[in-house]
Amino acid sequence: MSWLESDQRYISAQGQPTAVLDLCLQRGIDSHRLLRGTGLFTEDILKDETLISPQQYIRLLDNAEQLLASEDTAFQLGQRLLPGSQGAASQLLTLTQNLQQALQLLVTYKVLMSPVISPSFFIDQNFGYLYWRDNCGLGRRFRFILEANMVSIIAFSRRLYGEHLPWQLHFRHQKPRYVEQYWVHMGNNLEFGQPVDVMIIPRQFLTRCWQSLALTSYQIALYRVDKLQCQLPAKEMFLDKVYTYLVECLKRPAGSKNIQLESVSDYLQISPATLKRKLRKHETHFQQQLDLARLHVALYFLSCKKMSNYEVSQRLHFNDSTSFRRAFKRWTGCTPNNLLESLNDKLVPATV
Repeated sequence: MSWLESDQRYISAQGQPTAVLDLCLQRGIDSHRLLRGTGLFTEDILKDETLISPQQYIRLLDNAEQLLASEDTAFQLGQRLLPGSQGAASQLLTLTQNLQQALQLLVTYKVLMSPVISPSFFIDQNFGYLYWRDNCGLGRRFRFILEANMVSIIAFSRRLYGEHLPWQLHFRHQKPRYVEQYWVHMGNNLEFGQPVDVMIIPRQFLTRCWQSLALTSYQIALYRVDKLQCQLPAKEMFLDKVYTYLVECLKRPAGSKNIQLESVSDYLQISPATLKRKLRKHETHFQQQLDLARLHVALYFLSCKKMSNYEVSQRLHFNDSTSFRRAFKRWTGCTPNNLLESLNDKLVPATV
């Protein structure tokens, strides 16, 4: 099987789970209560060889959120995630020369460094864009984990540069009632109710050196991290595999015409029934994944390729422009034209 699933044990217990445990212990939470329902004991986390599944890690996060019962839990956790206590991966991040190098490594080794939420990194002439997507079937937990991971990037870059960087953040969810926590930990340049979850940074901050490159130490750390990833059963999560295939098909001129659940199952070399079962295990379904890919490809066609609504509707094989606009409004809450007018001032380009 060439992918990882949410019930497979591949997350080092001494990585991000340790950050959760330390945060809770410092706030007086009993470790036995924190680990309830995870199938783990404190001594398990102390062992080098202990691996846990995304499902176990998510249960740990659920317990932490409930036991701490604080609006700043995700934000405080994010302060601890990078470089964190992830062994060779943490060492590699601290040896990077600039933010662009660190973000590229985060994406390349995302199974190790970001095990339950998938980052994608793009650069255009003026900005860098770090997108986040659910790859484990997080459901309602996605926002909590998104908050923690966005804060981890902001805190990490601030520590290494020694200053606050001008991050611009976009969120798919609406403004939360605890928005003050966003202001404190993320700054004021925030947009809610957007089509994608993305962090945007001016390009000049990506390549500004925060330290000289220790080439030999960097290469040793890179070798160790690459070896760790090669030891995993796969380098990609199941939902990432499905998403990548759908996007590649949709971007081809005739590729989207025959996208059906059966064509995806053929690509993955599993039966349609097995594909449905795996999607349910990840708390999603085929239409939801297809709509996500169609939205991202539509944004790419509209914003980067400057296609008209009619051209996009043809490429994505809608019956007509009206059907495309109706679907787009269902996905985003607004029409393509209204969204593009809004995005012109917010610098969000293609996501694929």
